[in-house]
Amino acid sequence: KQTLPHIKPLLGWYDESNPEVIDWQIKWAVEHGISTFYVDWYWNQGVRRLDHWVKAFYKAKYRSYLKWCLMWANHNPPGAHSTEDTIRVTKFWIDNYFKTPEYYCVDGCPVVQIWTWFNIDRDFIEEARQKGEILQKGEGVKRALDLIRKQVRAAGFKGVYFVAMNPPHRFLDLVKKVGFNETGTYGYQGGSIFSRLSKEEKESVLKKYGTKDHTPYHYAVETVYSVWEERMKACSDLPAMVFIPTGYDDRPRCFSESVITVGRTPDLFREACQKAKDFCRKYNIKRVVLDPVNEWQEGSILEPNEDYGFGYYNAFRDVFCQKPKEGWPADLTPKECGLGPYDYPPMEIPARTKWTFDKGNEGWYRMPYGAPQIRVKDGKLKLFRMNPKHVAMRIRVQPFKAAEFTKMVVRMKITLPESDGKEIAAIQWSRTDFPIFDKDLAINHKSEVKVPVQCDGQWRDVVFDLAGSPEWKGSINEFWFDPVNRAHAEVEIDQITLE
Repeated sequence: KQTLPHIKPLLGWYDESNPEVIDWQIKWAVEHGISTFYVDWYWNQGVRRLDHWVKAFYKAKYRSYLKWCLMWANHNPPGAHSTEDTIRVTKFWIDNYFKTPEYYCVDGCPVVQIWTWFNIDRDFIEEARQKGEILQKGEGVKRALDLIRKQVRAAGFKGVYFVAMNPPHRFLDLVKKVGFNETGTYGYQGGSIFSRLSKEEKESVLKKYGTKDHTPYHYAVETVYSVWEERMKACSDLPAMVFIPTGYDDRPRCFSESVITVGRTPDLFREACQKAKDFCRKYNIKRVVLDPVNEWQEGSILEPNEDYGFGYYNAFRDVFCQKPKEGWPADLTPKECGLGPYDYPPMEIPARTKWTFDKGNEGWYRMPYGAPQIRVKDGKLKLFRMNPKHVAMRIRVQPFKAAEFTKMVVRMKITLPESDGKEIAAIQWSRTDFPIFDKDLAINHKSEVKVPVQCDGQWRDVVFDLAGSPEWKGSINEFWFDPVNRAHAEVEIDQITLE
């Protein structure tokens, strides 16, 4: 709501834990030809988060009309996938999901999509090594999949239908060998195709579609058929998901270059749907995936919204569904039925200049790719740094005048086994006078201060000279903080203070 106020769902800025909201999503999906939701699902050593949609789904009145299955977003640190934990997570799936009639199965096998199969492989190989056993690449995840299947079969199912998400082409043979049934792709990979073009080729594409930067959505539609064929040929006899690109733009929360929303319209999306239908007929494929439908902060949006109404859903329905004699169901909204709105209440942001973490994370939260999880224990905020390309954490603050403060002091310790002495920390900020997007970014690298940090596991006060930046001015309303620019670093933060 605060990051992208110009993109608003017809459900309002809705609460996904409200079963009535889920009922509207079910109604709209089913009436437009969508039969199943693949849902991001998070588990890290027994800790679940962001599962409020699933909980609400099982309370929804119309849940029997829609199937769902989990896509395990296992962006977890090393050691998180053990034999013991695999048994635990499988038991949870069986007891809470697989036995329900709403869970999606293929040939009697519950479907489980796994985002990062090599994380499981890594941890099972290491677990075996500690026991004196040497496993080769792929043998770890095979052991895990076999363990899950054995447990699920003991519960009365035929097995598990595993989908490996985003495996590189060079690993497709291995993915099949270890026991996956299908490969999936999250988001249109044509952005990477565009990035591989020469400078002259990029300029030609941009000129053709009248855009200044990024991958035009028209280009995505133009090339997607070849992307499907390339994937199918690479997969040999391993089924590959046919995904229909819905666009992508996650710049509000990281410095992404994979922007594929320029020029997107329902008519162009309809063209992509028709290509998918033609492709499926040619190769006798029975399923397509809309990829995704409501990732609002990643710009992957089909769900009814104020900009296009039901335009995208209607485009999909018109291509894939047979119109009944009495006509299509009416595109009703909650407002027309005297229901809703379902907006969250306005966010209340406390005025503070010091965070001691005595009461949880005190407003700081993880960035999507920077840290797999933030935990607060004994007054210390802890994170394990995974992806050095993205900022680790952020916070929205009650606006204050930059002139009132000159520096930020962070008391923290960083542990990195293989430090080269060149690690840095960075603080970035947003101002109330920034446009919603400053060249499509609420925060840019100009509003940034970097300092060197040591990674020897010792507590230190790291000082950021904010007043030394010409961009430290006006009214500040958000911080992005990166405690270290290296992967596999353990970070503990005792307190953060504006002085």
